[in-house]
Amino acid sequence: MTTASPLRTSTPAVVPSRAALRVGAALILGGAVTEYAVTALHPHREAPNDHARAFAEYAASRGWIAVHLGQFLAGGVLLVGMIVLIGALRASGAPAPMGRVAAAATVVAGAVFAVLQAVDGVALKHAVDSLAAAPPEAHDAYFHDTEVVRWLEWGMAGYSRTTLGLAVVALGVVVATSRGLPRALAVLAFVSGAGFVVDGVVVSTEGFSTNVLAGLVGWGGLAVFAVAATAAAWRRR
Repeated sequence: MTTASPLRTSTPAVVPSRAALRVGAALILGGAVTEYAVTALHPHREAPNDHARAFAEYAASRGWIAVHLGQFLAGGVLLVGMIVLIGALRASGAPAPMGRVAAAATVVAGAVFAVLQAVDGVALKHAVDSLAAAPPEAHDAYFHDTEVVRWLEWGMAGYSRTTLGLAVVALGVVVATSRGLPRALAVLAFVSGAGFVVDGVVVSTEGFSTNVLAGLVGWGGLAVFAVAATAAAWRRR
């Protein structure tokens, strides 16, 4: 009589889904490109910190709310891509706690970004329209109220950039601790995230000034990261 051999259980090697890697990287790239394209439609002839001229330009814009809705949707695509990519990288060896932190940071960045778009894309537009229609004797009061909305936008924009930068840095840590993508890409994420954080501080203190270097570093680094990650995901076997 033969006895059955005991069941042998083994833990299979965890392999990241190629589809998840590709979709996540492609969504980040598509969101970043669309965000840039939609933002190019934003009125930008006047200096943003010259409030009298800027408010008049914003009041004359007929597509203001649509442009900011486009920015919101593009940013949402980018952030969803980050979450999908984080999930794929967790399946390729990234520590689960770090993956959860990165995903939570991305969700926080998305929530702050949504509030920013509500203040900028809706509240500010109605404020500048009211200012443009205000009677001369009430102009100063309306102008002050519109500046208050603008300053709220500064605060939300500063925190939006900062939380996005921290989320991108957390994504870089996930890339560095996984096997799903080349670990050199983590450096791009770190540089991009640092640029966003510095840009957030600049906006919080100076408003939307002409000091755009940090923002260029943030968006440029994220764009290069997205292109390289998409290429690496499609080459991966």
